[in-house]
Amino acid sequence: MNNTIQLQHIGRVNAIPAGELKKGMQMVWNFGDTSTVKEITKETAKSVWVTEIADKSGREYNRRFSKTRLVAAF
Repeated sequence: MNNTIQLQHIGRVNAIPAGELKKGMQMVWNFGDTSTVKEITKETAKSVWVTEIADKSGREYNRRFSKTRLVAAF
């Protein structure tokens, strides 16, 4: 499996399945925006709920990902 994704205005970047996200990891989005994983709030067999803080604005967001979805994170 090719663990890369294409981000707009950045290009191909390495990615991990969302099920491997951990507290404190940085995520990169289109156009270079970044956010930090504050906590993993819930986890089921197929999904993971993540609370993240946008590094630019400081706003907090809650997202649900499929565990197999690739996200650019380090």
